[in-house]
Amino acid sequence: MHAAFSRALDSPIQANALVAMCDCSRYRQASKGRSSAELFADLNDFYLLTEDAIQAAGGLVVKFMGDAGLVVFPEELADQGTMALLDLKANVDRWIQNRAIGNSLHVDVHFGEVTLGKMGRSGRLDVIGETVAIAATLGSRGFGLSQQAFRQLTPEHRQRFQKFTPPVLYLPK
Repeated sequence: MHAAFSRALDSPIQANALVAMCDCSRYRQASKGRSSAELFADLNDFYLLTEDAIQAAGGLVVKFMGDAGLVVFPEELADQGTMALLDLKANVDRWIQNRAIGNSLHVDVHFGEVTLGKMGRSGRLDVIGETVAIAATLGSRGFGLSQQAFRQLTPEHRQRFQKFTPPVLYLPK
């Protein structure tokens, strides 16, 4: 875990962060007629691909919810995090295509203040805030950055995106 987030293990912290929702589109339709063991194996592969990509770039997979994941990167890793998310989408889309299950990964990214800390009796790490809600509702149908996330990127990394309206999202070129 990146040092910027490690303090959240002791007590909740407020921080600016790049937050992403990663969701396998149409997974329910693609999973019809398959056994729970097959679905478990597929989702385990998805989880491993996601964890490897995000952790290698200094981010944190906060949680998985079936075929979706919630990911955060510290503010100073906005460029690396965004590029890791683009790579994750490409890798997961290839993985899905090889299995011929007819869906793709949608990634929506927002930037803003969150509170990160342990929740409940289990002490599971979670991230809370309007930033998370906005990331969850961007609805890009592929890969989309909010204006706030786009503004965190260096000019070099901004060149990989083009503006799309409405709503304003930045999509890969």
